[in-house]
Amino acid sequence: MKKTFKLLNNLDKNAIAIYHGRKIFKEEFLSHVELTKNHLLLRKYAINLCENRYHFLVTFAACATLGQISLFPSSKAKKEIERLSESYFNSYLINDEDVIDLYQQNNKNECKKTKNFDISAQQTVAILFTSGTTGEAKKNPKTWGQLNESAIRVGKRLWPKGVQGKCIIATVPPQHMFGFETSIIYPLTLGIMMHDGYPFYPLDIQQIVLETPEPKILITTPLHLKACIGLRENWHNIDAVISATSLLSNDIANEAEKILNTHVFEMYGCSESGAIATRQINKGDKWELLEDYDIKANKNNILLKAVGYKNLITISDQIKMIDDRFFYLLGRNSDLVKIGGKRESLSGLSYKLKKIDGVDDGIFFIPKEDTNKRVRLAALAVSSTLTRDQIIPLLSQTIDSVFLPRPLKVVASLPYNKLGKLPFNNLIKMIDGASLDI
Repeated sequence: MKKTFKLLNNLDKNAIAIYHGRKIFKEEFLSHVELTKNHLLLRKYAINLCENRYHFLVTFAACATLGQISLFPSSKAKKEIERLSESYFNSYLINDEDVIDLYQQNNKNECKKTKNFDISAQQTVAILFTSGTTGEAKKNPKTWGQLNESAIRVGKRLWPKGVQGKCIIATVPPQHMFGFETSIIYPLTLGIMMHDGYPFYPLDIQQIVLETPEPKILITTPLHLKACIGLRENWHNIDAVISATSLLSNDIANEAEKILNTHVFEMYGCSESGAIATRQINKGDKWELLEDYDIKANKNNILLKAVGYKNLITISDQIKMIDDRFFYLLGRNSDLVKIGGKRESLSGLSYKLKKIDGVDDGIFFIPKEDTNKRVRLAALAVSSTLTRDQIIPLLSQTIDSVFLPRPLKVVASLPYNKLGKLPFNNLIKMIDGASLDI
């Protein structure tokens, strides 16, 4: 018999969402899914661009029950959407304006009795695409079983007593793997409630926190969390913070725990597998694998055995195993730079740049390789007081001359995207026009 998971595994008395300021419970949600199914096109693929998180949740669930595969683009740039539409010709777009205003159309007292949906664990329900920070976007198909198995293990790890009465507030878009898992899949599988908002600025995040009386779980990134702790007062009833997409520094995590009066957890994963491990920074630097997951080194590769995946998954990071449960994360394989017989890491060089007094932010990267295979480094530095000619001598005090960037450009801010990442193409555009001499 094929294994199936219900659309709502553990949701009975709990609300599934806060939508337009009011709670949506199981019966009404299923009614919204049924209503939405009747307005979707009969295509194989749906490109879900909804920004309202509840619209996204309902349309994703409706597509899954129809056997349609939801496509989540790496960005909402016009060219990316056109590329995706051309690659998947039997597809259509879903935007917020295409979704029936469920709040108006389907009053809580007018819900139709709708039976819950069983979905095969083997059914592919989504294809996510990598952010393209290091190259072309790669597709990552997900089955309903894979998403459920991961969610169940994260739930046991972070909330062993359950999540009843808690509410997820996410600053990460639902089209991204981290945002999709935590703010869309967890409400469908763990019985946790989600807020329909997509706050970006610290004051907007804080406003939603203050308006939501339930214990909050803030799903966010290091960049957002750093901005939030700039507001040192008026945080209320935050049960936990879960950060991902890039490594969180000890300083930001410790400051966030004090100011937000909460516990800060990190989640490690990738688009290929979803969540892999978790850690709580104030308890040490080691990561703990999810239950039933396994990592092994094979020659030059780190291979992951994840529940629900037939094939081993290659991890693009350098990992040092402590035992069969715990490991240290050493950095990306692509982070290591070799020049003139010497080695450095891009993250290490960026750290030294940011440590210069007067430099507020900065990054090293490799813009291209010369035809003779020589590696040239470039760097962007954020400073309102230092010039390029002042930064270079200071940088040469801490790094070998072969790693000095050609060019280094002083800018007002780094081109972060909404996930707090620095896409390679954005870095190239910003460095373009800078002198190639130091």
